[in-house]
Amino acid sequence: MKVLALVGLLCALLGLSACGSSSDSQPPPDEIVWRHGEPDVVVHHGPVPRKLIVRDLRKGTGAVLRKGSVGTFKYKDFDYRTGQRYEDWWRSPFRTGFGKGESLGAWETGLKGMRVGGRRVLIVPPAQAYTHVPVIYVIELAAVS
Repeated sequence: MKVLALVGLLCALLGLSACGSSSDSQPPPDEIVWRHGEPDVVVHHGPVPRKLIVRDLRKGTGAVLRKGSVGTFKYKDFDYRTGQRYEDWWRSPFRTGFGKGESLGAWETGLKGMRVGGRRVLIVPPAQAYTHVPVIYVIELAAVS
């Protein structure tokens, strides 16, 4: 009888922990759609993330982005709430140092270990964004030197 009670209690606790609290749960990922070979977003109207969210869209197979290297990136960034595009460096790749504080802190954290040819989504919370507005970055690592 005691074993059944313990099993029941364990199941109840596991069920509660799987639910999580609404204040700690992360929003569903924004859907990335591709139009003419370039990314766009379909925005979900959920809560704004409080922590950086990093998702690989495609794993690269080339050189690894490491501290001290210079990366060439194709990227677009979008307002998390509205989907409005801010910057478009997809056709004109952007070069920046990595791991030396030259780029946005969310990039330094979220792009670590990325390989050339990889595509990654960063959903940056307001506290970590330049504009203090939550931002979605869709990034492709084009080269590392």
